[in-house]
Amino acid sequence: MDNDLVKQLGYANLDTRLKRISDKMSHSLRAMYRDFDMDTEPNWYLVLWIVNNQPNVSVMEIANRLKFTHQSVMNMTSKMINKGYLKNLKDPLDKRKTIFNLTKKAEDAMPLFTKIWEIGKKVTLELLNENTEIMPHLEQLEANLEKASFGERIANELVNEKK
Repeated sequence: MDNDLVKQLGYANLDTRLKRISDKMSHSLRAMYRDFDMDTEPNWYLVLWIVNNQPNVSVMEIANRLKFTHQSVMNMTSKMINKGYLKNLKDPLDKRKTIFNLTKKAEDAMPLFTKIWEIGKKVTLELLNENTEIMPHLEQLEANLEKASFGERIANELVNEKK
């Protein structure tokens, strides 16, 4: 018998299952980057991709594209600046806005990053046994969570039970 409580709980523990999968993938990517002497984090590719394709992009534009909070983008980009992958400037038209561009270090690393991302897509498809049927389910899950959060839905059920 499988002693894995997360699996035993099935869909009722979906958030933990998705987090566990994400953690396994991120930890292995982090180790791979270390093995190749790359001082990057797994989730940085999203920002690098955006900034590479849209120089002078703002924090808010990145946050909107990724559906991340402003604060999480600020934290990520701050680390990327400290590691020498991004440079930040004030928008010449609106001094309140911070905009980002790639540094020479990032530009030089982009061919390797691009190769890693392309191979990563191939490996992800292999991990899914070339079956992407999960994607529409994830789309539906995200759309439903936009309407009302997981916590809000549970709280509403609790309130309705009291009535």
